[in-house]
Amino acid sequence: MQILTLTSDFGTQDPFVGMVKGICLQVDPTTMVVDMTHDVSPFGVSQSAYLVGQSYRSFPNGTLHVILVNLFYSRSPRFLLTRHHDHWFLTPDNGVLSLIFQPSPDTIYSVGSYPLGFRDMLAVLQHILSQFSSSGDPEAWAARASESAERLWLHPVVQADWIRGNVMHVDRFENVVVNVHQTLFEKVGAGRNFRFHYRPHDVITRISAHYGEVGEGDPLLMFNSAGYLEIAVRTGKAASLLNLKLDDSVLIDFSTT
Repeated sequence: MQILTLTSDFGTQDPFVGMVKGICLQVDPTTMVVDMTHDVSPFGVSQSAYLVGQSYRSFPNGTLHVILVNLFYSRSPRFLLTRHHDHWFLTPDNGVLSLIFQPSPDTIYSVGSYPLGFRDMLAVLQHILSQFSSSGDPEAWAARASESAERLWLHPVVQADWIRGNVMHVDRFENVVVNVHQTLFEKVGAGRNFRFHYRPHDVITRISAHYGEVGEGDPLLMFNSAGYLEIAVRTGKAASLLNLKLDDSVLIDFSTT
C-alpha cells in the first residue's frame, strides 16, 4: 500500500480511529494514512458516499479508500472490495457502493465477514489489508461477490415533470446538500420554471449564484462546488431553521401550473 484514506462515523477523537491507523501501519509502516473524514453522522451511509465520491479523484491512482460507516448493518456483516477508475474501495456491504457508483462496478469481491463483533471486525480488517498489501490483485485471495446491497431508494426518482431527491449531507455550516446534480436538473428542467419543495408548503423558485443574493435569514437554493443542489440560509443554519435532516425527501416540480 502507498496511500490509504479513512472515512468513518466514529468521530475524530474516538479510540477506534487510532486503532485502525495502528493496524494500517502494522501491515505496512510505509503507508501514508490520510483522514478523509471521521465526522460522518452516525450510520450516515449516503453522507459518506457523497463525501468519498466527491473527493477520491483528487488522490493518486492506486489509492485504497476505506469506508468504515454503519459497520454492523446486519447479523453477518462483511467487507467488500472493488476497483473503479484505478482507485480501490474497501467498504461494508451496506449499500454505500451503490450510492458512490451508478451503476455499481462490474467486479466486487467479498473479502471477509465479521459476525462476532468489534474485535472480529478489526482482525478481519487487518487480514484484508495484509492480503491487499502483499498481493494487490484480489483474484489471488478473494472470492467475487455474486451480489451486493443496494440503496436505490436514495437515488433521485425522475419523471418528465419532476425529480424527487433526498438530503445526503449536512455540512458544518448546516447547509443541506441534495442528491440532485446540476446535469440532471438541467436535463429534466430543459429551461422551465420550477418549484422546489423542501417541505409541503415551503417552496423556493429560483437558483441563486451565491449567498448574498437573498436577504439576511432567507433560504436559498444554489449549486455547490461539486455541482449538487444545496439549500442554505444566509448567515443562518438551514438544517436547524428549516428542520431538515439526512435522507429527508425533497421535490422539484417543473410542471406548469
